[in-house]
Amino acid sequence: MIHKMREMAPTIMLIILIAFVGGTIFLDWGMNASGRKSSMTSAGKINGKDVPLTYFDRQVNLERQKLQEDGREVSPYQYRMIPGQVWDREVNRVLMQEVISKMKLGASADEVFEYLKNNPLPGIDTVSAFQTNGAYDTSKYVQFLNSPENYDYYPWLREIESYAEQVIVPAQKLEKIMNAGIVPSKAEIEYQYRQDHRKLKFEYLKVNSSAFKVDTSKINEAAIKGYYEANRDSFATEEQAELYFVKFDKKATENDYMIYQQEMLDLKNRVLTSGSPVANAFAEEAKVESDDPGSAVRGGDLGWFKRGAMVPEFDSVAFSSDTGKISDPVKTNFGYHLILVEGKEMKDGELKVKARHILRKIAPTMETLDLLAEKADSLRVDMLEKGFVEAVKGQKDIQLDSTGLFKKGDPIPGVGFVSGIGQFTFGPENMAISERLENNDAIFLFSVKRRVKKGTLALEDVRQQIVEKLSNDQRKNASKQYADDLAKKINASDSLTSYKNVESGVTSGVTDTVSVSDYIAGVGSNSKVAATAFSMPEGKVSGVIEYNGNFYIVKTLYKKDVDSVQWDSPEIEQIKNRLSQQAQQKVYYDWYMAYKNKSDIKSNINDLYMD
Repeated sequence: MIHKMREMAPTIMLIILIAFVGGTIFLDWGMNASGRKSSMTSAGKINGKDVPLTYFDRQVNLERQKLQEDGREVSPYQYRMIPGQVWDREVNRVLMQEVISKMKLGASADEVFEYLKNNPLPGIDTVSAFQTNGAYDTSKYVQFLNSPENYDYYPWLREIESYAEQVIVPAQKLEKIMNAGIVPSKAEIEYQYRQDHRKLKFEYLKVNSSAFKVDTSKINEAAIKGYYEANRDSFATEEQAELYFVKFDKKATENDYMIYQQEMLDLKNRVLTSGSPVANAFAEEAKVESDDPGSAVRGGDLGWFKRGAMVPEFDSVAFSSDTGKISDPVKTNFGYHLILVEGKEMKDGELKVKARHILRKIAPTMETLDLLAEKADSLRVDMLEKGFVEAVKGQKDIQLDSTGLFKKGDPIPGVGFVSGIGQFTFGPENMAISERLENNDAIFLFSVKRRVKKGTLALEDVRQQIVEKLSNDQRKNASKQYADDLAKKINASDSLTSYKNVESGVTSGVTDTVSVSDYIAGVGSNSKVAATAFSMPEGKVSGVIEYNGNFYIVKTLYKKDVDSVQWDSPEIEQIKNRLSQQAQQKVYYDWYMAYKNKSDIKSNINDLYMD
């Protein structure tokens, strides 16, 4: 057992948080950590309590590592979002501990033991020491928990016990206190039951606001200025900047494709000359070489599939290849594939193939990336001498672009997330031209075009925003008037499906027989439109209904209410549980947000993690 538990210790330390927070909606936990170089020592303050940067940075790094597990690709956007997510979690943790402390919610030894017993760590059931005849044996795990020496021998077990005592069990008690008395009323259950069982069928006519044209003559300078002056408060902003940039896309060249193709041919030859059965050698290579993580763990096995299940290029080769043969490299939009067909069969009159594959995704080679970097560095030298804009003039394959205004911590328009750009733009260095910066997609050079100080944005900075707002208002008013005029023309004997005008954004249709709460194509789910249709007599045409920015007219064709509620049916209990969960979540959210809004919270995240 000791050997097995030692093997598991690193994994267990990574999953403690997930395992022991799964039973509560309140908390998450971070482990102590090492530091990050910065003039700041705190990630922020929560009600006067410092959040040490060394601890916080460790949490950020752990979360980023989790994203990269199993070879998953992580976008710059996902990477950039993590510090904010960790901060929100930390605020939640600290505030909940405050509440638990104020309410003096503790945990007895018996309560902690019961929690540990009933919530074993993920993976415990696979350890042979806790199994009998290959199956997880709860009694062995309980025996392990009952042995005092284990708490001294396994530090992680002591940490779990301490965390359960100080946080998890008290949090569960708080949850029970908050949920006490939250039981949906009989009327609420009956209403939801009826909504789920009421059946109807109706015609609908939809006037889509976005299809209406804008009279640009009415969005003149006076209208724009008038809106700006009337809504100045809505244009308050933090410091912003706009950047010039040039972009060098990281794209594979024809030479790169030839290199990858040759690598796949070499890989095919390695399988064929391995001395092992082809299928076995192919599977072993797939586990190591394939860029398809889903099938690589299975030795590239794709199972049985019919024609059309794969992209055309793959499909064509798989169904034309002989069983037991490895194809030459097959190029698809995913990259290059080697395909090994292991079987073919006719089933239900349809040919199916069983195959394995090895995928090599196409990316620029290091040689290509080095050449691209040299090109960017050469241009930067010219920029330092001539200026950013002047150096780009006359460059046929390089385009000057600008980002538009953005705030610290925001995604950069036209660029996304680029490591280093936040420090360049908002940091203290004030460099004229950035160093070569890059993300997964491209290499960039930047220069600050202009800065806007904290305050109210100038009219020119929000002109396009105002134009879009006035345009949308105009479209909405025009579509409402159009719908009102249509409603006056429609008779009860008319079919709404005859009213269609694609140019004017008018569509119509008839639903299947659905419940009021069902999703309805073209309408939505639990919609005001369906509720209105059910409220009317059969054959009656409604007035104009505004819903999600569009306008509807409906005609009820059929409806059937619920004669009686089946109070003894299992569905009633399901509805009760669903409504209880919804109510509990709302109570918690409302309470937590009220408590949070009263708290003194200062975050340094945007300054610390600009990139």
